[in-house]
Formats: sequence, C-alpha cells, structure tokens
Amino acid sequence: MYKFVSLGSEAKQEVTMLLEDDSRVIFTFEYKPNQLGWFFGFQYNDVNYQNIRLTTSYNILRAYRNWLPFGLRCDTPDMEEPLDLEDFATGYATVYLLTKSDVEAIEGLYYAKVAT
Repeated sequence: MYKFVSLGSEAKQEVTMLLEDDSRVIFTFEYKPNQLGWFFGFQYNDVNYQNIRLTTSYNILRAYRNWLPFGLRCDTPDMEEPLDLEDFATGYATVYLLTKSDVEAIEGLYYAKVAT
C-alpha cells in the first residue's frame, strides 16, 4: 500500500504512480464545490475512467479487481467522505494505491463471504 503524499489543496491535481510491474497509472483528482466533494479518474494502459466520486472505502475500485493490478483506498478518521477542498492538505483524508496483494488481502478480510 502506497500513500499519495503529493495531494494538496488545489482543485485539480494529477499524480502518476508506478506499479510493481513498472507500468504507470495516471490519477486525476478534482474538487467539485457544486457537488461538495472530490472526484477522481485514472488512466491505465488503454483504459481511461473519469468522474468517480472519492468515498471512504477499503477499495474504491473493487468492481475492477479481476482485471486491474491495483486498487485505491481512501480513509478519514470518522469514516465520512472527503467533502472539503482542504481535506488532503490538512490530513483529514488519506488516499492509498493498493498493490495486487493488498487488494487480495482486503478482499479476504473485509469482503469475505461467510457461510451460515
């Protein structure tokens, strides 16, 4: 798990992250005051997803776990969504890039099916 350390209080931000296989993912983060929140997108190989609301989640990209070699996690102290422009700068919201092994571990810990 790798913390995004360069996120600040700018309304539009771009961060390039290097994956374990040396491929790159370009993340964009945008604060939308009329939506009262942060939105993100990513470009990986030929895939370009944009305008995904940033919410607190163990893996926001869980729906794509079967073919993406990474995930994205967002944490806040009170488990609320990051709603303010300053949330990254103040440390209220923290975003992490998850490796494939992180995604698998989270899947087993938090999303495991329990037989009844």
